[in-house]
Amino acid sequence: MKAGLRARARGQAMVEYSVVTAALFGFTVLGWPFLVQLLNGLHRYYQSIYYIIQSPIP
Repeated sequence: MKAGLRARARGQAMVEYSVVTAALFGFTVLGWPFLVQLLNGLHRYYQSIYYIIQSPIP
């Protein structure tokens, strides 16, 4: 009886691991365009700050 419970527990752990891994992978793939746009926006923001700091007008 104990061997059957261990096998089921191990199977449940593998299913949970697979579901969590698939969710993380899916979020990464679906969230990638958003992350690219976020990084582009941050780059433009910092470039504008440097432009203002280095402008010759006081």
